[in-house]
Amino acid sequence: MSCIFCGSPDATEKIVFKDTFTAYQFLQAGNLACGRCASMLGDAKYRRNCWFMKGTEWRKIDDVLGFLANMPEPPFVLYLTLQKRKHGWILAVQNPVLSVNRFVLVVDESKIFFDRQRFTEHLTFLESLWLRKVPKGVMSGGYPSAGLIRKFGFNRLECQRLERLQSDRLWLFTVAFKHNPKLEENKNE
Repeated sequence: MSCIFCGSPDATEKIVFKDTFTAYQFLQAGNLACGRCASMLGDAKYRRNCWFMKGTEWRKIDDVLGFLANMPEPPFVLYLTLQKRKHGWILAVQNPVLSVNRFVLVVDESKIFFDRQRFTEHLTFLESLWLRKVPKGVMSGGYPSAGLIRKFGFNRLECQRLERLQSDRLWLFTVAFKHNPKLEENKNE
């Protein structure tokens, strides 16, 4: 029988879910899991941390944007979290990274199409805004007001770009990870 989490054919461990488990929509039919997924279900570090796993080696990621800019050779499993409490890791094991240029990026329980060229362009633009101390709300809120244009010295192309980017999930993800205070707290632990 296949693993209910990742689909691996070596599922041997019977899974009994706690009453608080709610991510049934991500599971495949059955009640067996492979050893890796069974241990992941029982360990909160897989829900509460950003990480990647290559083979059986698990590593926590502290600098998400830095990791995405310089990823190891695939294949590997990558999971990122802002909420630190979801079972999105199940989606991550179902969507391994096979190319560092284009892949499905799993963030909590969402899937975002990652394109390296777009990400690099977003990161460059984000850094230019970051240097001007532009608040997160302005970066993700569409065309800035006249007062904000004056305050931060936006040119017309930057304003138009901000307007276009308000519905770009990869951009919003990049902004969220750049501005996430929870990630900064975890670095100090």
